[in-house]
Amino acid sequence: MRSTLTWSGRDLMKSIKLPAEWTERREVFLKSAIRNLEEGIYWLSCFSAHQAVEFYLKTLLVSIAGVHPYTHDLAKLLDAMRAIGIEVPNDISLSCELLTPHYALARYPGKRTYNYTAER
Repeated sequence: MRSTLTWSGRDLMKSIKLPAEWTERREVFLKSAIRNLEEGIYWLSCFSAHQAVEFYLKTLLVSIAGVHPYTHDLAKLLDAMRAIGIEVPNDISLSCELLTPHYALARYPGKRTYNYTAER
């Protein structure tokens, strides 16, 4: 029987040896997301936030399982985490579900179904 790891924010990250290059990229995308949000460039903030989360999840998967799925769908990455025994809280799942569409929407102008504003 496999043991289950409980997701507890940074505590999970602290207990695992993370690849430095992946961690660095995650942090750069997170800083970019915050800066773009402050500057009112919402579509780019959403894209950068998605990239930061994607690197975070893939970093965990590579560190724990040695591999990650080749996808930009954050929900699929969470499914892969569940498959290796990591419990993912509902608020994390919901946030990833809401953020995933912004990857494609930010990359392909004219396909937007969201109106980027300070509130969204």
